[in-house]
Amino acid sequence: MSIEPILTFRHDNAVYSVAFSSDGKLLASGSLDKTIGVWELPSGNQKVRLKGHREAVCTVVFQNDNSLLLSASLDKTLRTWNLESGELKSSLSGHQAYLTCMAASADETLAVTGSHDKELLLWDTESSRQVAVLQGHTDLVSCVAWSPDGKLVASGGLDLVIRIWDVESRRQVMEIGPHPKPLQSIAFSPDGRKLVASDESPVVRVWNFKSGKVERTFEGHEHSVKTVAFSDDGRQLASGGADSRIIVRAFTTGRIEHRLEGHRNTIYGIAWSADGQRLASASFDRTVRVWQLSAETP
Repeated sequence: MSIEPILTFRHDNAVYSVAFSSDGKLLASGSLDKTIGVWELPSGNQKVRLKGHREAVCTVVFQNDNSLLLSASLDKTLRTWNLESGELKSSLSGHQAYLTCMAASADETLAVTGSHDKELLLWDTESSRQVAVLQGHTDLVSCVAWSPDGKLVASGGLDLVIRIWDVESRRQVMEIGPHPKPLQSIAFSPDGRKLVASDESPVVRVWNFKSGKVERTFEGHEHSVKTVAFSDDGRQLASGGADSRIIVRAFTTGRIEHRLEGHRNTIYGIAWSADGQRLASASFDRTVRVWQLSAETP
């Protein structure tokens, strides 16, 4: 049985990123139209439209009991927004070229950004200041991820390798790869033991974090996979890409559980609700779609 989206939101240009609030009552999306949409769930009403970025918004993350939103943009800034007032709280800059990706630590004290300038910048989001520069990539950085325990950052890009950084020492401690093509997305499993990565191919690779070797590969997409995301319990992995399709599979067995179709262009962002019942997707077709994967609890 096919699954249809339960909600569809629209931007004026391609949508690159999407995130659920921790309580599942809000959804945020960042777009090439330079705005951030914040939507109320399940009503679908727009809570606020945040404007101020001068280029595409590539990543959005809720923080501080969902009262704040972090956004990263190609305009080289990392911004913090007050969602109650809709006002800009802070704007941080430091990259010398397009800022392409961002991830926040689970304890919400730090964020990391990657850029076309080949560097990672580490930010203290509580004091709104830059605290470190991580150098080692030989080409632009396209994706970053934070380990569940907050001790490590993974980054990937056009140099084909995943670099693992120790946050405390600010040093690279491991190099995984190479991938056959430039990396597009990376994600730690919730238990921190595996690293899943996609590149400009239809294949998703599961890396054994300790050995640094490919443990498994997942196929099913027809074109490059742009985004991967674990459910919070680690049981499911979702992937989306240039074939306009989302595949949801059981991570342990690799069995495909859902194929979600309806987008008309490349999917760049995927996010799970905390309860694992809903999935949100962001696409170049200018829409954000919310999918109900399992029955809602009464």
